[in-house]
Amino acid sequence: MCTIGNSFWNAEGLLFNTVFKQCDLVDKTTFLDPVKQTSKSGIDYVAFTRQKGDITPAWAGVNQYGVCFVAADSYLKKNEKGLWKKKENGPTVFDMYLKIITDFKTAREATEMAKEFYKNVGYSDDMTDILMIADSHEILFIETLNKDVRIVKRTNGHFVSTNHCRMFYGTAPYDQNHSTFLRLNRAEALLNKRDDNTGIGDLLRDSYYGKTVWSICRYASVTDADLETAKSTDEDMFYTQACVMFTIKPNGDNLPVVACEFVTNGNAKDKEGFIWYPFEKGEPSKELYIGYNENLWA
Repeated sequence: MCTIGNSFWNAEGLLFNTVFKQCDLVDKTTFLDPVKQTSKSGIDYVAFTRQKGDITPAWAGVNQYGVCFVAADSYLKKNEKGLWKKKENGPTVFDMYLKIITDFKTAREATEMAKEFYKNVGYSDDMTDILMIADSHEILFIETLNKDVRIVKRTNGHFVSTNHCRMFYGTAPYDQNHSTFLRLNRAEALLNKRDDNTGIGDLLRDSYYGKTVWSICRYASVTDADLETAKSTDEDMFYTQACVMFTIKPNGDNLPVVACEFVTNGNAKDKEGFIWYPFEKGEPSKELYIGYNENLWA
C-alpha cells in the first residue's frame, strides 16, 4: 500500500516536474542503496530496489532522459484479490517496470509498452495495478483491471493516487479500506497548499492521523496517545519503509537535470534523507530531510 503522485511547479521561469512515492509494506524489508547503471540500450538509469528472496525488484526509478515511474497496488473488494500469474520463463510486472527506465527516452513510448504488457501478459481476471510514468513534459497515470487499461495524461497541476482505482468500479470501497481514501484526501489537500518539492517533502512526512495506518507517513507500532485510534482499525498494519522524489528540471534542447531525494529503510519523518544528481555529479549526500534543500540546484 503506497502513496504516489506528481506535481508540476514553477521556479526560475521553468516548469519543474516532481514525481514521488511513499513505499508502505507490512513485512520489514531490506531496501538497497540506489546505483547508477547503463542498460543494454545505452541509457543511464537508477533503479530503486528492495530485497525479496533472491531477487531485487524495482519499486521506482528514473533515467538520464527524465523518464521515471512509480507504482502502487490497487485493492479489490473484500475477499477478492488479484494476483499476478507469472508465465513460465515470462516477464513479471517488475520486469516491465524496469524496462520503462532502461529502454525508453519518453514517457509516451514507455506507456505504450506498459499498456501492451497489461493487455497481453497472462494474469488472473481480477488483476489490478496502478502505475505512473513521467518525464519532464507530462505524466501518464495508468489504471488496469482485467486487461482493460485506462490512462490519464497531465501536463500541469498535481496528481495523487493511493490504493484504489478511480476509473474502474469494483476496487476497495471506503467501508472496507479507510486508509486509501484518507491518505488520498490528505495528500491532495497538502498539495493544494504547497505543490513544489518542499511541499512534497512535507507530504511524505505527514502523520495527520497520528502513528497509524491511516496517515501518509505510516507506522506499524503506535504511541500511547494513538493506541485507542490504532485499535479501532482492522486494516493490515502497513508502515512506511522508504520514499523517493524525482525532480526533473527542463534544460532546453539538452537532457534534463534530474535530482533524486530519498529515504530507505525508514520513513521521512524520523530519518534524514539523501539528495543525489545521478547523471550530473558524485554520490548521494545527506540532507536534514527530503524537500529541505531550498535551492535544489545549488
